[in-house]
Amino acid sequence: MPFSTKAVANEFLTIARKAGKDLTPMKLQKLVYFAHGWFLAVTGKPLISERVQAWQYGPVIQSLYKEFKEYGNEPIITPAAIESGWDGERTRVFVYSLDNSGLKEEEINEARQVIQKVWDLYGGFSAARLSNATHVDGGPWQQVYKEGHRSIEIPDDKIRGYFQGLAHVSAR
Repeated sequence: MPFSTKAVANEFLTIARKAGKDLTPMKLQKLVYFAHGWFLAVTGKPLISERVQAWQYGPVIQSLYKEFKEYGNEPIITPAAIESGWDGERTRVFVYSLDNSGLKEEEINEARQVIQKVWDLYGGFSAARLSNATHVDGGPWQQVYKEGHRSIEIPDDKIRGYFQGLAHVSAR
């Protein structure tokens, strides 16, 4: 069972905060996409529970776009969360986390390892550089993107095949 996309995003926000780095919505989108792609390539299973869409500036997960769009190009300062009700004194807030996913510890650890590796590989790149990396000829985004459309799904099999190809090339 895949993880909540917002839980994966929050994992990146936690890692970035510990490293003293900021994440903008665009950079977070691309990191989650790369983590999903590498997880598909390594495990054959999807990391996130949502479909990736092809938008003008590359792959986008719509719920993350909606969650963090208020930040524009500025750093995200709060994790993805949902108000879960009023307890009589204050609003309770549920913060998305891999730990409260209901999945087994081994699955959570496997996801954390891939997310950390993606951060190690791509965390130092700018949002623009990551976006450009998603626009490569023959890549999943380029295969499905149509000018003026932003809800075209990028199939997981295209994403998996692309990242498996990257793994094959880097293993040489």
